[in-house]
This record gives sequence, C-alpha cells and structure tokens, in this order.
Amino acid sequence: MGKYSAIGKNEIVKEGIFERFQDLIPAVPEKERSDIHKKLLIVAESNYFDDSIDSVFKNSEAWYKGEDVSHLIPEVKKKDVSNWIDYRSFNRLCSSMSEVSGINCKPIYTEASFYNYFLRPATVRGRNKSFKKDCKQIDRDVAGAALCGILDIDRPDLVIFVSKFAYDEFLKYIKKEGREITIPIDFVYHPAHPASWNHKNGAGKQKFESLLRANWLRNTPSV
Repeated sequence: MGKYSAIGKNEIVKEGIFERFQDLIPAVPEKERSDIHKKLLIVAESNYFDDSIDSVFKNSEAWYKGEDVSHLIPEVKKKDVSNWIDYRSFNRLCSSMSEVSGINCKPIYTEASFYNYFLRPATVRGRNKSFKKDCKQIDRDVAGAALCGILDIDRPDLVIFVSKFAYDEFLKYIKKEGREITIPIDFVYHPAHPASWNHKNGAGKQKFESLLRANWLRNTPSV
C-alpha cells in the first residue's frame, strides 16, 4: 500500500484514500512481460454489499470521513473486495489477452493491473448490481482523485474500463479538474454479459481485442 499512501491526503479523506481503504488498492502484476506487452490497467465499477453487512457503506459521509473505521469493510468481506480476486467472468478477458499475445493469462492480474473505480460499495438490489443509484458527488470526487493518483504513480500505457458508467464519470472528473490524460483510455462492456460481450459489432470482445492490438502489444506474437 505504501506507494499509494499519499493519494488524496488532507483532502476529502484526510488520512489519505488508501490509508483508509487499504483493502482496495489496485492489484498489480508482480512480474512484467515488457518484451511482449505494455502496462494495462483494467477498471471495473465497484464492489457490492447487501443490507445484511455490518457496515456504514450506505452513508457516504461516514464511509469517507467518519472517525470510526471499524464499520467500513468487515472481516467477512475483505477477501471479496480485494482486487486480487479471480472473477470468473474475467476469464473472457484473459482469453482475449491470451489470444492476441500468445501467452497464458489467468488470472487477470498476471498480465494486467485491476482496480474498482468507486471506493464505496453499491447496494445490492435484487439482481441489480450498479452504482448509478448510489452515486453521490463525494463518490465521484474521491474516485476521480484516487484513479488520477494511481495513473501518476503506476503510469500504465492503456486503461480499459469494463463499466461505461465509471468511464463516463472519470471523463467528467478530469474535465472538471482540468486534468490532461495523455494515455489511451476507453471502455468495453463487462464480460459478465455474454450477449453484449460477444456482439460482433458491439463494444465487447471485438473492441477489447482491437484496443489490445493497437495499444498493448509491443510486437506481433509469434504463436
């Protein structure tokens, strides 16, 4: 966590965003294959808590500013919120990355960094898992500041969001703050939705692989 400790310090989250939320730092590959591909950051939307969780996650002010941090991320959810988790739906991302590079990618963070954009979990509403209904301005500001800090430190060569909502919100944030981001940033549909992911003319698998070939690979793979 150390390299991210100063991000957002003395701002909304006074102790620093990743001092407060140490379980939410990006998952970054331990070893880079810099001869084959560049640095990729994949950004999803958020984590999800249901009403049974003992947490203040529904109260945005308490989540980011409250003095009592014991009711933020309970022990039972620490593994679930870790960006080092192996999401089954991300096997589709790995398959595409393996296909275009010729190297085996599994889990995702062996070949790319992974991170969830919004720091506060969304509320599970039946089968609906989206942060749109929960999003407050404080969420937008903290999420934007956190990702800008990560980009400054890790310097990825390509950022791909797997959430159109998070992608749009980040673009709004950097415009509001007057930030200039020079690296390629784009979005694809989340691979958990096969119809959108596999649509031949959509922003799914086809677009993801096109972005990888254009901005991630260093050379044409030999296999």
